[in-house]
Amino acid sequence: MKKITISSIVISLMLLLGSNAHAQAIEAVYGIKYDDSGAAKAAIDEIFQDDAVSGTKVSLYVHDFGVPGNATHTVVADYDSYAARDKLDTALIGSHGWARYELATQGSKSMSSELAIVVKDYGNARHEAGYLVAFSMQVRDPAAYVTALGKLNDAIGNPGVLRLVAIRSGLANVTHAVLVGGADFAATNAYLDKLFASDAYAAFNAEVANNRTMLNVGMYRRVGHWGY
Repeated sequence: MKKITISSIVISLMLLLGSNAHAQAIEAVYGIKYDDSGAAKAAIDEIFQDDAVSGTKVSLYVHDFGVPGNATHTVVADYDSYAARDKLDTALIGSHGWARYELATQGSKSMSSELAIVVKDYGNARHEAGYLVAFSMQVRDPAAYVTALGKLNDAIGNPGVLRLVAIRSGLANVTHAVLVGGADFAATNAYLDKLFASDAYAAFNAEVANNRTMLNVGMYRRVGHWGY
């Protein structure tokens, strides 16, 4: 059965913002079919018992609602720069912790992999949210969308996490995702109720109507995070 391998961990990256690209934060996002969340968490625990992977940052989410495909979980590896990714993945693949992870997850299947570039954080870092809602979309004018989303955040705030990422792989029609996250399912959805009923959201929706096509809304519950 197909598993996460070095080829799915080490993906070549394209420059996004010219001379500033080397410092761009990156998310490597993997859809994986695990038998259960507890076993998946225990397997990742095995990785982080190895000092050789110091600096590696990983979050594990179980799919709750609306996530397309056959994966049951999403694993996100965070990197502070392109160079850091090369260095950390080399250490990870050569570690005893990774060998123990592979042994523990022989029944898992890697279903998808995507590369995302962090465009802007309007709140806390993504891993701090216990629950995430991901709005996948096609954006035609990214700069205008960044401005509009910033105005919305200024007007109504966020539940803890509001992150815009640019998608650099996967389906060509998905160019960006907005991640909204709070402490848990209840807090995050209570915020969305408030958001969607607000005048600020109505104004935002009118501003981006011709710039954004919504493609999917998926909900994720965080199982664990390591290395942050």
